[in-house]
Amino acid sequence: MSDSFFYCNSGFFYVKMYMAIQIERQEHRMKGKGIHSRSIFVQLVVFSLLASLVPILIISIFLFYKLDSTAQEETKDYHEQITSQYMKNIEEKLQQYRNSLEVIANNTVILKTLTDETMNPYDRGEVVSQEVDNSLLLEMQSEVRNCMVYSRVQNCKVYGSRASMMQQASREVWYLQDRAMEDDWFSYFALNDSEPILSLVKDIEELDTEHLSRSQLGIIKLDVAMKRLFVPAVTEKDESATYDVIVYKNEGKDAKILYQTVKNNGSEILKKYWEDTVTEKDGGNSSGQISTYTVDGQTLEDYGVNLLFLFDNRDSWQKRVEIIEAILPLLLLLSVTVTGLIYWYSKDFSSRVELLVKKFRRAETGDLSVSEEIGGDDEIAVLDKQFNRMLGKLDQLIKTNYVQKLENKEAQLKNLQLQINPHFLYNTLETISSIAAVKQVFIVCDICGKLGEIFRYSLGKDYGELVPLEQEIAHIKNYMFIQEIRHGGRLQVFYNIDVDAMHVYIPRFILQPIVENAISHGLGNLTSVGTLEISAFEKKDRLYIRIEDDGEGMEPEKVAEIIRFINTAKPVEGKKNIGIRNVNQRIKLACGEEYGIIIESTPYQGSRFTIQLPIIREGEKNET
Repeated sequence: MSDSFFYCNSGFFYVKMYMAIQIERQEHRMKGKGIHSRSIFVQLVVFSLLASLVPILIISIFLFYKLDSTAQEETKDYHEQITSQYMKNIEEKLQQYRNSLEVIANNTVILKTLTDETMNPYDRGEVVSQEVDNSLLLEMQSEVRNCMVYSRVQNCKVYGSRASMMQQASREVWYLQDRAMEDDWFSYFALNDSEPILSLVKDIEELDTEHLSRSQLGIIKLDVAMKRLFVPAVTEKDESATYDVIVYKNEGKDAKILYQTVKNNGSEILKKYWEDTVTEKDGGNSSGQISTYTVDGQTLEDYGVNLLFLFDNRDSWQKRVEIIEAILPLLLLLSVTVTGLIYWYSKDFSSRVELLVKKFRRAETGDLSVSEEIGGDDEIAVLDKQFNRMLGKLDQLIKTNYVQKLENKEAQLKNLQLQINPHFLYNTLETISSIAAVKQVFIVCDICGKLGEIFRYSLGKDYGELVPLEQEIAHIKNYMFIQEIRHGGRLQVFYNIDVDAMHVYIPRFILQPIVENAISHGLGNLTSVGTLEISAFEKKDRLYIRIEDDGEGMEPEKVAEIIRFINTAKPVEGKKNIGIRNVNQRIKLACGEEYGIIIESTPYQGSRFTIQLPIIREGEKNET
């Protein structure tokens, strides 16, 4: 068990080490199936040569190009920095609001108040409103326009500045218009379509721990004013923002502006952006040039809102045009050649590496599912295949350990529930036996003796998880002694043990549930004498224990149903044959999935239960 957990904990470190080893081993393996059949070293050398020769041929132009290129890069970095910081601020604010909604939805005071039938609606609304104000600190949130709790609890009306009923919400503008509460957000216009609002919605649910269920108490809706949320920031050096922003929803021809800082032609720019700039790959995240504007699209996917940043580059554009016109012929040649090579190779190579990195990161979060495989025959593809195999093994091992821990916890709980003072029971049985001896009812003495041995074996105080087959058979003989007396001669038992029962070990307490099932369901209703045969033999390095009766038997449909049930890993309470299922699951967890119980039955002829186990001899017990 400890080795298994060590394997799980050190698996990801093994991945990193394994990557380096595999790359070194595969450097000299080559198959004629495209560029990715070569080593990474060869690929990089070829690419470097191709990318270097072209710039060398046009080195005389580099000095002129460098100045303009540097200016463009600085401008691009500046734009990216502004865009990144802007998006980061927006996402942080919206995440803060989502966290606030989560706090409110889980606020115990609100949950209790919404279902408290002793309060009147207005007191209830005042308490809920106060809790909402305290959680949000609305006086410090300039972007927040409103926050309301709408209750679905019909028998507990609530009315307040921050609380109302869902019936009231259904008559409001936002509820009747473009709502999408199933996505936890929606946008709409308030005040006669003059004020755009972004609403965040969170369900308020009450958890019933007794029945393990959730009940919907209502929703909480937080309105954020887009004019305040999306307004561009002003730097200390500038009197106004150095860029404009257009906030819109939907895409393509259906794009609708929600908020903009462009004074005149925002709609026209957005239309051109989707017609001329947007690519199929990047969609709303495309960047490009529209007129004198550098545009950069960003998407807030979690809120269904797109943003278009506009940077006016009229002055720098004029200078750039003059430079380009001077070196246009050579610049075009350089651009086509270098851009083509860099784009083709970098896209292909980086996408494969990026996919592998994403798998590593997803595995670090605990997601061990195998996703898209990386094509090719180079080191990256080989590493991806090995990584996928390791993920599969890790996932199987973790699931097996998890199920086994659950089964052990359940068994420990049941064992605690069944524990009583053994000395009290032994003394009681001894007292009964003594009284029976005095009365010369010796059969009762025998029953008490057998019952004491059964009880001692069941508690397992002096036994381990694995016991010799001889001890398990002795326990069954004690059990059958009592059953034979109980059935008054209508039950015969035969034993055919063709193995070294003293030195062959099996899991303890696996035969009685099956024998008990055979008596109860197979032989219990017979009016004639029923026969039960218990046999054990070895075959092909396996131990077979067979319990066979000549009782009522079962229909094939019933046999198939029992087989499905006992092979179900998830525990099912309240069904028959639970003892057989537990035995089967114990065997599979302890010995492997290839072992377990085989069921055969014929109506009115009897049933046969065969237990398959690995052969564990005395010297192998401790290792197992």
